[in-house]
Amino acid sequence: MSRALIRQMGQIRAALLAGDAPMALDAIDALARTAARKGIDEPTREALEPGLADLRALAEASLRGAQQAAEQVRAIVQAARSLQTYDSLGRRTVSETRANAPQRF
Repeated sequence: MSRALIRQMGQIRAALLAGDAPMALDAIDALARTAARKGIDEPTREALEPGLADLRALAEASLRGAQQAAEQVRAIVQAARSLQTYDSLGRRTVSETRANAPQRF
């Protein structure tokens, strides 16, 4: 089994766990270049497949987490731009506010 491939898979895993997408993409590109340059024989491929499956699952979980975070931010922004109150019958009413979006200087 190629030590370079194992090392590169470790770098991909570390980048994914750290949430460093550019570093993960660079490591994936390096892994692909190494595999293309040296080739992968069948026993090595079988040995690497469980690690690659783990990396795929980790990358998919990372994507889902990022999507959920983006949805939560959108919900927070929407809630910040509306006023939710209840009338005397207990019905919720939502009124849009014209609050300016925050600006960074």
